[in-house]
Amino acid sequence: MPHNPIPCMICASSDSTLIVAKARLSGIEIYDLVRCPACQASFFSPMPTPDALNEHYSNDYTFYKGDNYKAQGKGAAFARKYLIPYKEQGKLLDIGCASGDFLAGVQQGSLWEVYGTDINPEVVASVQKKLGLDVRVGEIENIGFDAGFFDVIRVQDILEHVPQPLVFLKACRRIIADDGTFYLSVPNGLADAQNLVDYYAKYDSPAFSGAGHIYFLSFPSLKLLFKQAGFRIEKAYSYNFKKGLRSFSILPKSKHWKRDLTPPVWSKPQSQPQGTHAHQQKKRSAAYYDFQFMKDEMFKLPGVHAYAQDLSFVLKPL
Repeated sequence: MPHNPIPCMICASSDSTLIVAKARLSGIEIYDLVRCPACQASFFSPMPTPDALNEHYSNDYTFYKGDNYKAQGKGAAFARKYLIPYKEQGKLLDIGCASGDFLAGVQQGSLWEVYGTDINPEVVASVQKKLGLDVRVGEIENIGFDAGFFDVIRVQDILEHVPQPLVFLKACRRIIADDGTFYLSVPNGLADAQNLVDYYAKYDSPAFSGAGHIYFLSFPSLKLLFKQAGFRIEKAYSYNFKKGLRSFSILPKSKHWKRDLTPPVWSKPQSQPQGTHAHQQKKRSAAYYDFQFMKDEMFKLPGVHAYAQDLSFVLKPL
């Protein structure tokens, strides 16, 4: 593997990072995907600019579609399972709340105050108008919530998109109460990066990071980030093992793996009107969503396992 003469952006190791692939977002720029030999984190080099990231997220980014009854049901089930037993009322922040459906579910299923943030101003305006939620636009370190304001913070598959993960986590630590709880989910970086590495090796062409992941964080790098930001791991879970085994080619890769990593040609604006869906969802009972939520939770194995595709953590402030 060729070397990239930059230090690791996570552990600041002085050893040169290794170029393991070439990758792209929605623009024309090609990035090195580099890996730190010390902490095993991988990341784009150079780091994409805010304009490049905004361009990528404007191209039919599916998490921004609203009217998602499943997400609303998950929010209500989360409130009944984790928030209400913790305390009857409190303040919850969902960072990267997208369409706001999860937050709407929490609000419907509890007495908790809910807040959200997202970087897309059009989506935030839509959520404010449609759902009447306190959702703010911008990066969490610049929005200006008071110190210790939140009892619970939720970050679902966001950290891998953030240009400065440590700055992000430190901002979370500032605004969470000293006895608060931080629920964080993130891909297993080694599994998440492997398809990009395999695509580049097989086709000698930059792989497309369609989900917009620019960091691929290993467990050692995550532990370091948590400690530096002022958090300790109370619980850790691993899940999506079948997908992880496919990423590592222990099981056959998905038949669509090449298609999903091939950069598309943006011939016209791809975004759809906010709040649209390809199909109409059926709204179901609270008992149904509670059952689905608990079923998903049951498939999470305690601890961090190498072949899992995804990891989740319950963090507590130090």
